[in-house]
Amino acid sequence: MATSRFAGSADADPAATLDLAPAFAMGATCTAMADSLALAMANAVAHQQNAQAIGGAALAQVLALILMKGSSS
Repeated sequence: MATSRFAGSADADPAATLDLAPAFAMGATCTAMADSLALAMANAVAHQQNAQAIGGAALAQVLALILMKGSSS
């Protein structure tokens, strides 16, 4: 009978499964950290794009007001 090396198989050795637990925990932690960092960076990019759009709209409004004031005097 061949022994399976997969931790989820029915005939897996419990000691071997416990040996894999620290590696799995570190892998899951690193994956969660990478996902959180990626989400934070995506949010930063979205906020920067929104800030640029607001800045462009504000500049357009100021220039429009300057042109209106310049033509009335």
